[in-house]
Amino acid sequence: MIRAMKEDDLPYLIKMGERFYNETPEYRKYKFDEIKLKQLGWICLTQPENICLVYDKGGIKGMMSGAVYEQFFSFDLTASELFLFVEKTARGALIGKKLIKAFELWANSMGAKETRVGVSSAITPDRTIGFYKVLGYCNTATILRKEL
Repeated sequence: MIRAMKEDDLPYLIKMGERFYNETPEYRKYKFDEIKLKQLGWICLTQPENICLVYDKGGIKGMMSGAVYEQFFSFDLTASELFLFVEKTARGALIGKKLIKAFELWANSMGAKETRVGVSSAITPDRTIGFYKVLGYCNTATILRKEL
């Protein structure tokens, strides 16, 4: 079952976020901080333009967070995913697809004209891109980075 996170979920979701952090080579170069994740959880709980969805069926197996915002040149709304994570043991069970579909429904209910997702964790990027394309997403941008 997909639902919005509850306050009681926060300790478990922080531990889940740490597993996500430990799995991805792209993010491990940054210092992990539980307080930062707790702040993000409170933002999702208290600010209606933000959401954290969980897949909870016999325990939480996946989570997705995102937000709705105005474009810089328009009042039209876009919804962007901040992260999508499914536990290793639950991958391949359509949990990611269900979370994305629920996020799209939420985004539509918030008045968004589109949803945007990213692939930045370096966890099977080709497979992840293919997964999003099957769901109707297309490449629209390139993000480059430079370490300082």
